[in-house]
Amino acid sequence: MSWKTDLKLADLDEHTSLECQCVKCGMTHYEDSTRLMAKVEYRQLYLDEVEALLRCTSPFCRGRVRIALVHDN
Repeated sequence: MSWKTDLKLADLDEHTSLECQCVKCGMTHYEDSTRLMAKVEYRQLYLDEVEALLRCTSPFCRGRVRIALVHDN
């Protein structure tokens, strides 16, 4: 079990940032939880399922990403 299998996207606070790093090219981009929740197909998913659906934003890569929660200090 992992934190990604325990948490649903709906469990996150509004506007929580998810860091998405491509496992293929290493490019990093950020997704906003509120923006993802606006998509009907994402609303009831666990974070591991969200991770499986997200892809690199580079048009030449489109590889799988690894997600991490961003914590502001």
